[in-house]
Amino acid sequence: MTFDLSLLRQNLDVLTKGAIMTVRLTAISGVISLVGGAALATVRSNAGPWLSAPLTAYVELMRNTPLLITLYLIYFGLPMIGIVIPTVTSVVVALVMQHSVFIAEIVRGGFLSVNATQTEAGKALGMSDWEVFRIVKFPQIVATIVPPLTGALVIIMHDTSLAAAISLVDLTMAAKVISQRTAASFEPFIAIAVAYSVISWSIGAVAKHVERKTLVAR
Repeated sequence: MTFDLSLLRQNLDVLTKGAIMTVRLTAISGVISLVGGAALATVRSNAGPWLSAPLTAYVELMRNTPLLITLYLIYFGLPMIGIVIPTVTSVVVALVMQHSVFIAEIVRGGFLSVNATQTEAGKALGMSDWEVFRIVKFPQIVATIVPPLTGALVIIMHDTSLAAAISLVDLTMAAKVISQRTAASFEPFIAIAVAYSVISWSIGAVAKHVERKTLVAR
């Protein structure tokens, strides 16, 4: 078996379009999931029983529902009741609904990692609640959650491949298109495997830089 590089050169436009869409979905979904997860973790940590119960139910529902099912319900199910969501938005909503839950647990673990005695010491020094959070808690929380958040973002990037299930041209769909055009299945899928690895490596490299910046907080 030979690897036909010319086949990829001839379809570089499709691969480029797919790569841009994958990065776009990852960036948008990652940022919204981080904000939503942080908000969810904060609310759950301070909510009363009347709010904690439905939030816990939502978390368990999302944790135990396959992402593809959520995507199908949004893209194919909602139009049946008159709610039509664009394809890209459907993928982003599905990713955020599920991954914000996992990120919320990561952030909540970061909150719990800060020893209560440090908070008490900060208050004993005359710090306000905001100063305690900004100076004492926040740097330690960031240092704790950066590694698992990196993994979460890589998983989000991998899960964007499910966009191909609703015919959105991401990297996975790009490989399918090339395979259908050329009847070749080896080259396009090797190419997107390399592309996914490069994106994952890039995410990890940025995360390592952030982690080095927060080492002082540990």
